[in-house]
Amino acid sequence: MQTLYQAQNYPDELRNLVVQSRIGIELANRWMLGWPDRVKVLIEAQEYHAAFEIQLEQEIEAEANAAQYGHLSSWEKREVLGMRESP
Repeated sequence: MQTLYQAQNYPDELRNLVVQSRIGIELANRWMLGWPDRVKVLIEAQEYHAAFEIQLEQEIEAEANAAQYGHLSSWEKREVLGMRESP
């Protein structure tokens, strides 16, 4: 299982939220690795939680409904389904 990248940058409440599932950790890590400045702005503006929940719900739903794409990786599924990568 993956660990949360730069976990120290998240307040306790957010850290506890993102580590609840594999998809949540992957999402948080993707955002922090690709757009660290944007993530920091969202955290400071207290908008990270809402953005994270929306994206997490979309990714869980997409993964559940993407049976025909079982041969693709999670990022390939998101691309095929037209989902955005960034926060």
